[in-house]
Amino acid sequence: MSEAYTYKTEERIDTRTVEKFSEDLKAILEKGQYELEIDMSDTVYISSVGLRALLSTQREIEKNGGHMVIRKTGPAVNKVFEVTGFTKLFRIE
Repeated sequence: MSEAYTYKTEERIDTRTVEKFSEDLKAILEKGQYELEIDMSDTVYISSVGLRALLSTQREIEKNGGHMVIRKTGPAVNKVFEVTGFTKLFRIE
């Protein structure tokens, strides 16, 4: 297994920022990097568009035999993951 690439998210992942977020994740995958750590230590808000981008990225990674882990989520982001059921879909550490 190759070393995981760490991607650090912005303070907010919403309709204003999701395009860059999605493009960044897509660029990582296009390089063949399928071991990915998402560092969310700076993120205080994630909307449904951000959740969709994460889900889409995870599906692509798994399709290619890789792994994605989400790290350092704060209380507000954890709450969103819990309420939406995404704690069952993502590996969160």
